[in-house]
Amino acid sequence: MLPKSPTAELDEAASPPAASSSLGPKPVAKISCLACRAAKRKCLTPDAFTVCKRCTDQGIECEYQKHRRGRRKKNPDNVPATSRSRSRSRSRSPSRHDTSPSRPLVDRGRPERDNSISRSAIRSHSIRFSHVVPVEGDSSPYIPRPTSQPPATGGANLALLRTDCPDPVMSGFLSEADAYELFEFYFHHLNVAVAILDPVLHTATYCRDKSPLLFSAVLTVTAKIIRPEAYPSCLFIANKLVGQAVEFGLCSIEIVQAIIMLTHWKKADDSTSWRKVGYAIRMAQELRLNQRAPRPLPRNERQAREILNKERCWLNLIVADYHLAMHHSLPRMINQDDVDDPMEWITEHPHLPCPGEAVIAPWISFSRLCRLFADMLAGMNGSPSNLRSLHWLEMEYKRWNRRWIEKNSEYGFLQQQVAMVKLCGSLLHFHICEYHLLFTARYRSSGATLDTSEPSPLSYAFAECADVALGLLEIFQTDFVANDYLPFCFNMTWVGVAITSVWLVKNIGAMDKMDRKAVIRKLTEVADSTATASRSSEDMPAYTHRLIKHLLDSVCPEWHLASTKSSAVPAGDGDGGSSTSGPTPGIAIAPPQTWNMPSAQQMIQETLWHPSVFQDIPTLRTPAQHNQCTTGNSAYHPPQPDSIPQPITSDVLFPAADDDIWKLLFPL
Repeated sequence: MLPKSPTAELDEAASPPAASSSLGPKPVAKISCLACRAAKRKCLTPDAFTVCKRCTDQGIECEYQKHRRGRRKKNPDNVPATSRSRSRSRSRSPSRHDTSPSRPLVDRGRPERDNSISRSAIRSHSIRFSHVVPVEGDSSPYIPRPTSQPPATGGANLALLRTDCPDPVMSGFLSEADAYELFEFYFHHLNVAVAILDPVLHTATYCRDKSPLLFSAVLTVTAKIIRPEAYPSCLFIANKLVGQAVEFGLCSIEIVQAIIMLTHWKKADDSTSWRKVGYAIRMAQELRLNQRAPRPLPRNERQAREILNKERCWLNLIVADYHLAMHHSLPRMINQDDVDDPMEWITEHPHLPCPGEAVIAPWISFSRLCRLFADMLAGMNGSPSNLRSLHWLEMEYKRWNRRWIEKNSEYGFLQQQVAMVKLCGSLLHFHICEYHLLFTARYRSSGATLDTSEPSPLSYAFAECADVALGLLEIFQTDFVANDYLPFCFNMTWVGVAITSVWLVKNIGAMDKMDRKAVIRKLTEVADSTATASRSSEDMPAYTHRLIKHLLDSVCPEWHLASTKSSAVPAGDGDGGSSTSGPTPGIAIAPPQTWNMPSAQQMIQETLWHPSVFQDIPTLRTPAQHNQCTTGNSAYHPPQPDSIPQPITSDVLFPAADDDIWKLLFPL
């Protein structure tokens, strides 16, 4: 027996009940709701007092109306004009003067305007929209509704993933006792640096039962620090689980959180973070993580924490998107409209604390200012509007500094978070000073020689930039090294240290003797501290140590010797006042040269991406640097990209073995 069409079902519902047979009365005909009738869909409900399944799924109003029984009485006023005209046309012959047969005849007793209104009303009721238009009564599977549910995570595929690729504990690389110890270390040290998980929700047992990928990710990033011998095996399992989650089409918040975690504490030579975070953002948008839940929060603590867990995950994606876009020179994936000020979100639930999440607010505002600086640097053209924009950026930085650094106690920042915020502020301050120095050197110095012994706008801007760069290294030493934060700090730490260290060494020839000594001493301290903090030869402290040692080797030995002597001589004696003395007799001073200041980013990229041949050489000084070292003249002209010989064999910023690592942090 063929199924009845929706039209037949409606006709059956509207037909009068038949006479009762000898077997008993016939059951009452099924009544469909108005929405299902309009869309010609089957109405799945037992009676007219229950909301049907289709209206429940699509979140539309389910309304029933009693059907009219029997035949409708004909009303001449309600009959369309076209029907009346057709009936009259049959009873009389057509007129000779009617030359438009397509135009229907109208009633002479009624105006044609009423006839057009009736036709338009009929046409409006017959309109049916496509599936992408969110009209009530029509199916719209591709338009998300506020009440739509996120896609299912797929229980069968999850079970298959568990059997195909066990976690590190099931594989035997870690014991259960090790797993609990790693989870405790993670929440005490790593999660307070980047608050991704909720310590109340994400216990070791919960993560292992809920998501083997998230469980393995926590063990992997923590084993990198305190179980380095098990880190390669754990990383292999975590990456395999990520690949299988993509293969099986799994979609859950735990997968998004695991990708964020593996990105922030990734292996130094991992170049897949941009693609993985992009996949995580798409998955989060499919899960509706970018939609804020209605307020107030539920009174049940667990339900409230689950809502905050989703919103916190989206804020972490915003931070990761900003971070990767800046350091990979690629566009952002999250629109500006999706980024709100998270400070209100952080202060609205003090009764549901998550240690570390307060630092998300200054990170997002800091990333916005850095993106603004990058746009300003690309648009520098010497116009006075450049300095006005720089002044506005400097005022915004001062507001940011007062709010998040000077008043950090109001937000309950932990010591590790204070250190990270201070370093971010110092890096932004360095970029502002560097912009001012670059603008002055290009457009305001008129080709004048930089002489740090003479007061001038150029020498003042140069000295300020050098002081801020040294200040960032001082924060690195006092706030990170002294508190043992280097093994698990944010990647921004290494970026800031590399930028300022390269800038200081490339411009050390233009400094006076006292500044040279300060730079060499500070870089020597950084090299020693990074060597101590290194857990293996392939972590970021080890790479940074080799970078700083490589930079120090490019400085002439005489300056090294002078800085060593000055450390043993009291202030005011020996070389302390030699910066104001004249040149040494018998040594010729090189003629003054024009100093054209490139930006730190240009310095790094031009040399890093230059098609050079790396060779092992005893010294890494150019002839100009060697002459400057022997003469001690403070007027220095660093080699420009156009004047660098091919290939470079004596002016390489990064060690040849680590060149690929720094390309990930300073792409072209």
